[in-house]
Amino acid sequence: MRPRSDLVPALAYLSIFLLSAVLILPAATTWVRSDVDPIIGTLVLSGQCLLVYFVATQTARRPRVVPIVAACLLNGFLMAVIGMSVPLKVLADDGEQIRATVVEVYDGGSNEATYDLAADGIALPGRLGGWPGGGTGAVDDEVLVVQDPDGLADPRLPDELAQAQADDPGVLILPLVAIVAALCLAAVWPSRRRAVSAAETGVSRYRF
Repeated sequence: MRPRSDLVPALAYLSIFLLSAVLILPAATTWVRSDVDPIIGTLVLSGQCLLVYFVATQTARRPRVVPIVAACLLNGFLMAVIGMSVPLKVLADDGEQIRATVVEVYDGGSNEATYDLAADGIALPGRLGGWPGGGTGAVDDEVLVVQDPDGLADPRLPDELAQAQADDPGVLILPLVAIVAALCLAAVWPSRRRAVSAAETGVSRYRF
């Protein structure tokens, strides 16, 4: 059995990664505008890397570079999966189909345009990305969408939502967490120790 001192850094790294994954939740909802999501994700990922570096410099045993870098990158993918799966879960549990009217169109440039919608004169939280048939909508056009009554998820086109739910990225969350945890452990797991004879040194030492 490994000493607890070998496990503490691994738990510290894992805590940083899990905290970063939790901090991405606001960006997965309408609390953060969808066009700002990449900025929030970049900030959280950068903060994660800085915290990992800080812990690495404060521990007696430096982590192995390959596992800890792999854990950082994989946790970034985990955050992206969370960002995709949370709105799908919300709409699957509470979503309802409504017919909404476009009140404003935002030109996406090289990306698809996004739309502010209203139903019965009341603005819907979030923005709709995409348009039926791959076309482009205009102000006052009507469109059928699935909307969360609590306003936590952006409205989605029914067909697009059904396809995304069929792919179900949420099934990757637990396996990704397990792999990140294993990488954290691998980063600090000591190699085989060779004890130097106490008769030669006067104290018990270990070489790594």
